[in-house]
Amino acid sequence: MKRLGFFAGFLVVMSLHSLFAAEVKLTIQTAPWELRPGLTTTAWTYNGQVPGTPIVVEKGEQVTIDVLNQLPVATNIHWHGLEVPNDQDGPGIEIAPGGRYRYQFTVRQSGTYWYHSHERPVLPQLDRGLYGAFIVKAPEDARYSGDHIFVLDDWYLDARGKRLEGTDRGDMERFGNVETVNGKSSDAIEPLVLQTGELHKLRFINASTAAVHTLRITGHQFRITHTDGHPLTQPFMTDVITLSPGERIDAEVAATGAPGSTAVIMSDRPELGIRIPITYKAGSRTALASPFVAPASRAFPRIKERIPDAVLELNSAMGMMSGGGGGMGGMQGMMGMGSSTSGMMQWTINGKSFPDTEPIFVKVGEVVRVRLRNSDTAMMHPMDHPIHIHGTYFQVVSLNGQDPPRETWKDTIVVPAGQSVDIAFVMKNAGQWMLHCHIIDHEDGGMVTMIEAR
Repeated sequence: MKRLGFFAGFLVVMSLHSLFAAEVKLTIQTAPWELRPGLTTTAWTYNGQVPGTPIVVEKGEQVTIDVLNQLPVATNIHWHGLEVPNDQDGPGIEIAPGGRYRYQFTVRQSGTYWYHSHERPVLPQLDRGLYGAFIVKAPEDARYSGDHIFVLDDWYLDARGKRLEGTDRGDMERFGNVETVNGKSSDAIEPLVLQTGELHKLRFINASTAAVHTLRITGHQFRITHTDGHPLTQPFMTDVITLSPGERIDAEVAATGAPGSTAVIMSDRPELGIRIPITYKAGSRTALASPFVAPASRAFPRIKERIPDAVLELNSAMGMMSGGGGGMGGMQGMMGMGSSTSGMMQWTINGKSFPDTEPIFVKVGEVVRVRLRNSDTAMMHPMDHPIHIHGTYFQVVSLNGQDPPRETWKDTIVVPAGQSVDIAFVMKNAGQWMLHCHIIDHEDGGMVTMIEAR
């Protein structure tokens, strides 16, 4: 099955019907990008757009992605949340300027995922716009009235759209002063158009390097069905969702408003630009029932009784790294990670910054329980840390020693300052897999370790 996987143009509220792909071409290039009328910036793009070309496939398809790098620097692509062979994951690949690379793998899970640069340091490339949605359709998705992607981001720019370097005064992470939905801000954001009686699927992706996005919907409720692409055994209703960097949430919205009425999905920082209008067109239809069927439990047997196989303490310090490979051998060069200058802020796992962190050794196919403990509370700026694992997904076993409110599977989990989260996973593919904070300042600053699966 050979199908084109990219748009000639780009819809800001992206509808997924009839957008399937098995072969995709991605050209990585600089391009001007208008965030809103009067504000244009120079972005790094996939196929000249931000977010990049949405890749939409069906579960079980083999995907071929031909990449051409027209940037002046090396790059690569990581398929965030997807189980792929280790040599296709991204961080171990370098596509030189002018170079080409062909990614090829079979998608074995449905859900909402995304792709982005993982070339070290990651922040300068991801922050300039190198990200896009990767959607693996489930059969029931075709039965929604609409299926939409909302990729959230933030940009730190001057009034003319020039990228500002570093961070704003008082910030330790890079936060933007312009926030976007699918690359557009403020009045440039296209409305979500509903008709009374319809049921729409909304896919939210947080592509920001540090910003947490909290969105509230007026006059309606979200029915949360998936976290990080994985279906919930117990969907739940809410009018507010929060996504840390790297996280995704799928939600249903029932169109219960009257023809001609309006509503909004708004950020808790609306002055920065995220405001998604909801408008009702004329007419109505019989209310559509949800096609979502909650799955049976997949929880690992007796996992709550098991002692953690590893404990990772997350923290920060000044000038922790002084050089050296810390026993990581070729990984430092392969990942493009070197030791940072002594005296700078370092982000640590068990008191060390990558590449000096100790790897976790696991056996392919065996269940592993890991405790993530956030001790980053001593400074004036205590930090939550969203931890992401490459190459697998995990069950959330406990939150600060308590059972989670429902069975939840994810690939990125927020560990609040002063608290702990236990996760359990199985590595299905051998290789060296990254575990890192998805606040990219922290990842680039050393909050990384490797899972060695053999």
